[in-house]
Amino acid sequence: MNKKCKIIIAIVFILALIAVGFFYYNKMQEDRMGPVSFESFKKTETDGKVFMENKDIGLKFMVPEGWEVISTDIASISMHSLDFVPFQDPSFIPKTGCWIDITPKIQIEGSDYDLQYTDLKQVINDENYLSYENTDKKKCEIVESSGTKGVRCNLLIDENIENQGNYLYFSIPYNNVVYRFETHIFGQDKERCLQEFDNFLTTVSIKK
Repeated sequence: MNKKCKIIIAIVFILALIAVGFFYYNKMQEDRMGPVSFESFKKTETDGKVFMENKDIGLKFMVPEGWEVISTDIASISMHSLDFVPFQDPSFIPKTGCWIDITPKIQIEGSDYDLQYTDLKQVINDENYLSYENTDKKKCEIVESSGTKGVRCNLLIDENIENQGNYLYFSIPYNNVVYRFETHIFGQDKERCLQEFDNFLTTVSIKK
């Protein structure tokens, strides 16, 4: 086998290795896409305070005192006060008590899995955008948390005259992750639950 053939074979072999590596890299990225699992969070306790942390995405937050942390189909992590009673069973909309959901989603910017990431960044970079989007029933604003800007929205839900309230969500796009925190302010503890949500957000840490 002459030297030219050996070079061609070597080049083909290297290109094949690159193609295989690229395929497996994309496959690994695809497997990571979407909501982060409940199992990927670690529960710790410091000075009587309970924290949930996911080091892979740099997220850490404190669980409100006395609240229960559970796994549900609607969020990566759900937390509720012990006096939580649903308006209808099963439901996460409270009749009494409070409920908070945390759902970080991995979304690679510019990829097929970029469902909200780029849109959120565009909203944050264009302060005039929200003035066109806000209505009497929907108010959104740019808010900074843990040194990173996100979009916080408050939606009035008044279709059911027997149980009207607000749906609040706060989404932060950072490092190919959409960090989303949400709550439903319904029932007899609306003011308390709004304060609980605001207090909770002050404990959120996103590592840069």
